[in-house]
This record gives sequence, structure tokens and C-alpha cells, in this order.
Amino acid sequence: MPDSSIGRAVGRALALAFALAALGADAQTMYKWKDEKGVTHFSEHPPADAKSEKNATKVTPKVTPPSGSGAYDANAWTNKDAEARKRQIERGKGEQSEAKDREQRQVACNRARGRLSMLQNTQIIYKDNPDGKRTYMEDSERNAEMARARDAIREHCD
Repeated sequence: MPDSSIGRAVGRALALAFALAALGADAQTMYKWKDEKGVTHFSEHPPADAKSEKNATKVTPKVTPPSGSGAYDANAWTNKDAEARKRQIERGKGEQSEAKDREQRQVACNRARGRLSMLQNTQIIYKDNPDGKRTYMEDSERNAEMARARDAIREHCD
């Protein structure tokens, strides 16, 4: 009993496949005829009136792809996709470069603000010389350093 139901299912599938193939072949069939006024018509179905039906002939349409610069290029989408990816990578590099520049400016800004704060808030500023002696900063040197720190703040901070 199970073998006969499988056989019937296979038979139905084959019948359906042949029916679909016939429909596909029929879909490419076209009819050409002239009506009583002499106008030529094309249709997938033959004309309904008997007079035109006698004049109807089956025609197989010939489809030719366009040629020249307007022709369809099967690889055009891959070229366009590659160009879009290239633009995206370039845009990403530009954004990375901008982010790196912003980060460097922020570091320089913080350094300049810290330097200015230290110059303004520290009573005595000195530096150690290589020989071990301390050299103290004069007020004129401090003012010049504070001016440089303010310039750096204006340059690097928003």
C-alpha cells in the first residue's frame, strides 16, 4: 500500500512538471494578425473574432540584448559594489584620522591647561640642573611661560 501512494505522488509531481513546462512554452507564443481596418496586432492569445482568427499566425518573439554603451553589463553591479566599498573605506579612514586629530588636540589642550594651572598656583617654581643645583624661575620667565600656555590653550582647546 505505501508503494502505490509514493508512485501516485511521483506521478502527480511529473504531471505538474509537464503542465508547468507547457505553460512556459505557451507563454512565449505570440500571435500576429490584421484586423478589418488593416491594423497589425500582436497578442499572446489569438483574436476572438473568426475573421481575424483565420489571418492569425504564430510568431516566436526574438529578444536581442542591447549593444553599445547602453548594453547591460552583467558585472556592473560588482563594479558599483566595489566602488561603494572603496568610498566607505576612504570615509572610514577620514573619520579615523579626524578622531585621531581630535584626540591629539585634546591631549595638547589638557597639557597646556595643566601647565597654566601649575604656573598660576605654585609659589616657587624651579628646575634641577644636571649638576644638581636648582634654578628658580623669575617672575618675567613665569609670565612668558603663562603667555605660551594661554596661546597653546587657544590653539588646541575648543
